[in-house]
Amino acid sequence: MKTGISYYRKVFAEVASGEHPPLYMLKGEETFIMEEMAEKLVSTVIGEDAKSFNLDVEYGSDIDMERFLAAAASFPFLGDRRMLVLRETEKLKGKWKQLLEYCARPSPSAVMVFLVNTHDETGRKIYQPKDMQSLEKLVRSGGRVIEFQRLNEEDLIKWIMQKASKSGIRLDQDAAGLLVGSVGDDLYGIQNEIDKLALVYEGSQVSRDELAGVIGNYRVNAVFDLIDRAGSGDEAGALGVLASIISTGAERPPTIVYLLTRHFLALLKIKTGMKAGGYMHEQYKRKAERFTTKGITAWLENLRVAEKIMKSTSFPERLLLESVFIHSTAGIIMDDFSDSAGAA
Repeated sequence: MKTGISYYRKVFAEVASGEHPPLYMLKGEETFIMEEMAEKLVSTVIGEDAKSFNLDVEYGSDIDMERFLAAAASFPFLGDRRMLVLRETEKLKGKWKQLLEYCARPSPSAVMVFLVNTHDETGRKIYQPKDMQSLEKLVRSGGRVIEFQRLNEEDLIKWIMQKASKSGIRLDQDAAGLLVGSVGDDLYGIQNEIDKLALVYEGSQVSRDELAGVIGNYRVNAVFDLIDRAGSGDEAGALGVLASIISTGAERPPTIVYLLTRHFLALLKIKTGMKAGGYMHEQYKRKAERFTTKGITAWLENLRVAEKIMKSTSFPERLLLESVFIHSTAGIIMDDFSDSAGAA
């Protein structure tokens, strides 16, 4: 399978300049680049200004299929095409017949995009519904399937250098390699670190030493202390560190959620017999001994719920994170009240 920087550069250029068929399937394990492609399709097909009235987005787990397909069949408003995006298509249940019938005869005035995650955050393959093959066959026949695989180490370094340049800073290969060593190959995490560096070093070359200093400031100190206390039995101490981080602005709550999620995913890999963290493997192995697999799963589920609530409500973030620590320490799964809280 073709992958890598040159492959992605080619397919993005084709999407930006070519004709657009009525059906696309974006599938794979590299969700960051897949999401970028979805955004590129939207901006190219309908433009940013038309998103409010010619773009419909649904999720496979709770799609209103009748409304979704009715929107696909309706005429675009002040434009040539409508855009419909179905995220997490792999979670679609019991609504395949209507969708497959539409894809056999798609509307020429609409572009429908399916995003399909093939692996979860731990790297394990996600079970695909039996009708997914039929959908992919229809998309290949009447549209285009684009696959997204993870970058190898060489291309990952190139990707970091390119993203840094677009953000207004310059990283050489040595500094980019240090960033990978700190963050890993998660592109969301890497982009987050690049954004932070751009705030401090905009327009400058960032050396390895400067990068190491920035990484040390927010990881090795308060946030690392917080991570070390998670599951150590020192709940009061962890909550104190958490309060300090938030009150001083040392780190944003969404970033805390990301860092904790990354930490517990590494511990889960250890528990399932996988190697995690490279040279950090032995440290992760010792920390994993504090937890049962069920306990780690509780942390990950509560962090997932917290992330969703943060994105969809204005619930106080400090209270939400404190709830994550309290519930996870007790092995209790938090209620996901994001929909009701958002409605309120």
